[in-house]
Amino acid sequence: MSRLLYRCDNLAEIESTYKDLRDAGVEDAHLHVIAKQDGQLLRRGLNVANNWYKTDILNGWSQGVRYGLAAGILASLFFAAFDVFSGFYGFVGVLFTLAIFTGFGTWLGGFIGLQSKNHALKDFYHFVDEGDYLLLIDLSLSEAKHVKGVMNYHPSLKLVSDEVETTIPVHIMERMH
Repeated sequence: MSRLLYRCDNLAEIESTYKDLRDAGVEDAHLHVIAKQDGQLLRRGLNVANNWYKTDILNGWSQGVRYGLAAGILASLFFAAFDVFSGFYGFVGVLFTLAIFTGFGTWLGGFIGLQSKNHALKDFYHFVDEGDYLLLIDLSLSEAKHVKGVMNYHPSLKLVSDEVETTIPVHIMERMH
């Protein structure tokens, strides 16, 4: 899947483009709009980019798993090497230590990610801060030419990136409304 990212300062033009893309066969789940205030988008029936897109929670989780697992391995080695639990630290203790550290790392990474802007989109958030709208279009490579043809009818939308990749692992996470 590829992603095109367009910006525009006119909500009516975003709405018109959104409608044209849906008429051209782009599914609603593959169109997302980022704005300062989501309410105006929802009232117009536009698919607002949800927190899975806006925040870095998924990246935070994956980093949390890696760091938590690494910390769990180090803690297990420490506990076993220095006989911290007086000989009562066996295989179950290692598994328990790994589970606790990995779980905590995942939770902490997700919490930090929830407080951070999506690392793949953070270079473009200044447009939103200036009052513009960002339109994200997910598409396959075969659809790219067709979608770019539709976008030629909307010159006020400027292509800002065709290299942004944000992975949403579960289809239900893609939609907000």
